Amino acid sequence: MAEFRIPDTGLHILILGCMSSGKSTVLNALLGRGVFPAGNRATTAQVFRIVHDPWCEEDVCRNPSESDEWHPLSSELLASYNGSMKENVPADIRLRFPHLEKKRTIVLYDTPGPNTSKYSEHRGETYFALEKLPLTHIFLVLDMVQLHTKDEEALLRDMGRVMQERGGIPLLVILNKADVIDVEKESVEEILTEVKESVLQYVPGGTPVDVIPVMAKGAEVWRRMIDRDPLTTFEVEFGQYIDWRLCDAMREGAILPEEIRVSVAEQMEEWRRLQKFSQAFKSTLEYLAQRVHPEAELINKQVSKILDYADCRRAITGSGIIALEEYIDRLTLKKQPR
Repeated sequence: MAEFRIPDTGLHILILGCMSSGKSTVLNALLGRGVFPAGNRATTAQVFRIVHDPWCEEDVCRNPSESDEWHPLSSELLASYNGSMKENVPADIRLRFPHLEKKRTIVLYDTPGPNTSKYSEHRGETYFALEKLPLTHIFLVLDMVQLHTKDEEALLRDMGRVMQERGGIPLLVILNKADVIDVEKESVEEILTEVKESVLQYVPGGTPVDVIPVMAKGAEVWRRMIDRDPLTTFEVEFGQYIDWRLCDAMREGAILPEEIRVSVAEQMEEWRRLQKFSQAFKSTLEYLAQRVHPEAELINKQVSKILDYADCRRAITGSGIIALEEYIDRLTLKKQPR
């Protein structure tokens, strides 16, 4: 493979957040498989420079600290890069996010959580990325389970300082783990509004701030279900339940361009109709198998696959990841009217 150069696309997105907020899980959800190291501890130890190349035929990665040789992308290889890189030298990943529609190269930077006390170098790597890398947008990943902590406040303060020094950068807040919201007792719209108001206290005046709630782990699992990937018992159980009321409340409460909200609503309705149709068809076939002819059960197995597909696609759409992908697609347009 020829020497790889970072393309000057004009779209460089920094993914920022505290440890275990779900930065890598969001990337896994966008990719549709669990490649990026993720967990309830400090799993990303350095900056990963991820180039989305719409024309990429093979997902590859490399450790520039060791060589310029590219290797097939794998979670094991990425894990081996952690701790083996030279200071302030990002690992390179070249891939294609399959669900992004616009054909334009995008550079994303995945960063370590700067708030782990065990690994002080993580903080240095993150702030190197925040202060020195070419950035056009910041995606701030917040953990719904741990809002307004001292670590989050420190990160917001430093982020705001750098944004002021660099002349202001548009900010998208990704409120991850939104599935913990109790829609019967809590208002998603009020939560998102409060999150935006909290963030606005730290960023330069006039900074554009949008907020999208997501269920990143759910989106990853549902996409893997469609692809028939092996799942752990936890992932299977995690993927079997979704609160459609919460999905609707997330879509309605998201602070983003209205055309994205409308698009997601239309997709949700499309998958709901397919669900309803396939459920009715499945019930009819079950009746036929019992009362008319047993071979109807063979057809029923195929209908079950369609029903599973409709369920998963509706869940993926409701998870917020589709709104995020449409948001990224929209950034690739030269003009971005609001």
